[in-house]
Amino acid sequence: MPVSRKRKKKSRSGRRSSGRPEVAAPSRTAPANPLRELFEHRRQLDEHRTALAADSAGPMVDALITAAPGCSDDELEDGFCARFGAAMTQYEGGELEDMVSPDDFVRAVLSALDERLREPEDSGSDVAAAQRLLAVVAGVLPEPLSASAWDLVAEHLDDAAAQRATRGRAVTGPAQWARNSYGTRWAVVAPFTCAEGSRRWYLWDVDTCGYEIVTVHSGFYPSAETALAEWQQAVGPSAAEAALAPADDTETLDALVPGEVESIRFGGEDQAQYAEFLRSRRLGRTVRQAAGRARGRTLPRLSVETAAERFARQLRRIGHQDRPAGDESDQGPAGAGDLAAEMAESWSPRGHPSLYPYCSPHKVDAAVSHLRDFYQDDFATQLIAVLPEWIRFLAEHTGMAADLTDRCLAYASGESRFPGPRDEHGQSSIMARVAE
Repeated sequence: MPVSRKRKKKSRSGRRSSGRPEVAAPSRTAPANPLRELFEHRRQLDEHRTALAADSAGPMVDALITAAPGCSDDELEDGFCARFGAAMTQYEGGELEDMVSPDDFVRAVLSALDERLREPEDSGSDVAAAQRLLAVVAGVLPEPLSASAWDLVAEHLDDAAAQRATRGRAVTGPAQWARNSYGTRWAVVAPFTCAEGSRRWYLWDVDTCGYEIVTVHSGFYPSAETALAEWQQAVGPSAAEAALAPADDTETLDALVPGEVESIRFGGEDQAQYAEFLRSRRLGRTVRQAAGRARGRTLPRLSVETAAERFARQLRRIGHQDRPAGDESDQGPAGAGDLAAEMAESWSPRGHPSLYPYCSPHKVDAAVSHLRDFYQDDFATQLIAVLPEWIRFLAEHTGMAADLTDRCLAYASGESRFPGPRDEHGQSSIMARVAE
């Protein structure tokens, strides 16, 4: 069993926003009814965020309604996504009470649309444009946000338009994917119907190097080849030889392509990522449902438990000893079993055995940062000391080429830092689109 280690506590300094009214926090004095005060604080916070969302949602809806007569439905959808991204970006990095969520903003958009559709009009042009926009927005929203639009769709759209909006875009062929030579970066592409009757290919650029699997870029392209070429250029030389193949392991596809809105955002999303925040999840669910008809498991897998057991044996072969039975102290060097178990638990993504055993310079850099941040200094030093052996263990399991293994080893000590944006605490940004 791994030795018990306490996580290091690090202070996180907050930033204050300007120009926004602050919502009073619950009193720290002894209130007569603390539960009532907590509910009141929550109510005030919800009202505050609703008001912030409405400030941006109303003008955005009006601008899209004005532009709608000159746009196709595809162009109107692209415009909504772009404006959603711009609106959501303004809420990043401020005070907690000013953090408007995608749920908050979508509700504000739907409320604004409802108001526009109920207003008396001298002509039906604005009503028709608002109805088109409602259909477009409803077709973009992923679950569970899509349920927020159902009543409006039923009330304001005819049966045919309501069915199209509820159904959303249809996938017209099987998904394909490619991965870089390290096996840590994936391109997933799938064809979808378009309003003009043709089809466009949607790309998900998925990074599996961090503690979560994240889509660092997504969007429509005119062809699968165009999407792949753009992905190869963004990922760098490690993706140069990648080729598209059928996405025939649907358990892995489910892990790579998000289907619903996460309850918690990762933080650090840029405007382009927010622009596709809703659409990528809606289309991802469509792709996953289509692939679910013929489920497969074709990629090799390695679980955390198996990795820990095999790596412990490898450490014993090179001289690491286990702790004596019953010794649970935190003093002295950790045993082979302790080191193997903690290293296996610290490697990501733990819950996806077909993605877990792969290694890249970016992933090694992220692992070193995690080990130093999560564990006490002495134990982190011991884990980093065996990280090169862990890299070799994974390389043997996956058959990674020797030159790629050497590139990973160059970052194992933490002395070399992987290039790319970092946050205020010096950690690699999980949402950064980096080249390996």
